[in-house]
Amino acid sequence: MKNTKGFTLIELLVVISIIGVLALMGLRLYLTQQDKAKNAIVKANAGTVQTLIQAELADEDINLARAVEIAIAARLHNPFNNVIMDGAGDFPKSTNTPGKIQINLSDGVFSIQGYGADGLLPDILTARR
Repeated sequence: MKNTKGFTLIELLVVISIIGVLALMGLRLYLTQQDKAKNAIVKANAGTVQTLIQAELADEDINLARAVEIAIAARLHNPFNNVIMDGAGDFPKSTNTPGKIQINLSDGVFSIQGYGADGLLPDILTARR
């Protein structure tokens, strides 16, 4: 009678395949969580811009250019390209670049909206005097 110890090649391949499938599932979940985290940072950045503009409006009326200056002075972090948003191009009237914050002024009301991983985020924040 032959004494066999260990695993067959088929058994090892099945185990490796199962581990591979589990790893791919985990990677997929990890990547979607990264996008959610980056979107949360963009929402927080938009909220910061709204708060700063609202605070300035408590003291005086401001125009769109001044609102953009206020946003630039905050030196917010863009989570999608890991740079500090310190130029007017980071706060355009409209955008399709992830991480940027739109600032618009219409009838004395500022609207602030972030652009996330999959497009404009649904939250539109407003600031008015």
